[in-house]
Amino acid sequence: MFFWKKRKKTHFSMEELKYSKVPILVLDKLWHDIFSSTRKTKQIMVLETNLNNLIKKQGQLTNDRKDYIKLKKRMMKEILELTSDAYELENEQAKDKMVKNQQYVLEINEKIEQMDEQLKLLPGEIQRANGELLEESVKICYAEMRAGRKEMKELNERIEHLRTELKECLDKKTINEENVEQLYSYLHHLVGADFIEKLDQEYWG
Repeated sequence: MFFWKKRKKTHFSMEELKYSKVPILVLDKLWHDIFSSTRKTKQIMVLETNLNNLIKKQGQLTNDRKDYIKLKKRMMKEILELTSDAYELENEQAKDKMVKNQQYVLEINEKIEQMDEQLKLLPGEIQRANGELLEESVKICYAEMRAGRKEMKELNERIEHLRTELKECLDKKTINEENVEQLYSYLHHLVGADFIEKLDQEYWG
């Protein structure tokens, strides 16, 4: 069980937490365990989707970049292979193919450059999106804990009341038991065992 202690208030900015080194929440099993479908608010779902999309975009760009690099290598290899035919043998078809491949390489370079720019920006975007999801998750956790602590306080008060009531009942029970025992013992002493048996049948049935 956790016990909350009142701590001295210090200056705190949520921005510090949002940009701290915390795991990517949508990749964290514990986050998914806590934020099951029943606990997810609409805002959590929106922020989760946004973060997932950015991670997917990063993965897709990384894969596409690898594919473009492979394609560029293939184009460069073809250019080298065509050089002999194009310039030594004056093969026009080889020259055309070389020109096309060189154009492809320029386009591929441009594509790779664009991807590099996006890949450079994405970690920051992912961290921002993760920070927003973290902030919302923290708010929900503390709201739920606050409600839980309030209910715990009410239950503790009720338990204390029931404890007092139970003690009073036990005390009354003990007094009644002693009283009954005393009266029965007195009557038994007064009239004897035979009459007590008859009186028991008469009064207790």
